[in-house]
Amino acid sequence: MLKKLFTLFKLGRKLAKSDILNIVSKFKKPPTAIKILFYFLSFSFSNSQRANLNVSEGKKLSKSLQSMGTTFIKLGQFLVTRPDIIGDELAKELEDLQDRLPAFSLLEAKNIVKKNLGVETFDSIINLSEPVAAASIAQVHKAKINDDGTIKDVAIKILRPDIKKIFNEEIDALMLFAFFVESFKKKNKKIKII
Repeated sequence: MLKKLFTLFKLGRKLAKSDILNIVSKFKKPPTAIKILFYFLSFSFSNSQRANLNVSEGKKLSKSLQSMGTTFIKLGQFLVTRPDIIGDELAKELEDLQDRLPAFSLLEAKNIVKKNLGVETFDSIINLSEPVAAASIAQVHKAKINDDGTIKDVAIKILRPDIKKIFNEEIDALMLFAFFVESFKKKNKKIKII
């Protein structure tokens, strides 16, 4: 439970620093409680906030979603396909979340292939390239394989390291958040605050 709370806190802090409230405010005014929460979550003693003054809201949101992990990158990718919801400008700025994410190293990719497919299959791969595309769950490498004496060009899609564990942690944190929101909503209905 403590780990889920810490994960939720980290995600909330990254989201609060992304100027998400400014973006959401263009469509619907957020409740005061959310504004206060995000104010405290975004508070920082460092000067890094000042360095981001020239960066657009969309780019800040894109970087925040990237830093938050797979689940949120997928959310951003969904939003890119819905300019009718978020507007053309913001959708364009979130396009970096499609297939232009930072890749993991070639050495790490080779180790993953070797571990999951075995040494014999790994040895049949010739010239595994640097990644040609990197997304939230996997990245793609070009290679050649020796298929019983015939050399074939292939594309190899390699899952990011520990992706299943990371994805499950993010989903668990979001489920905890949903539980808090639902509990808060029920309590407020009883005493008619909202």
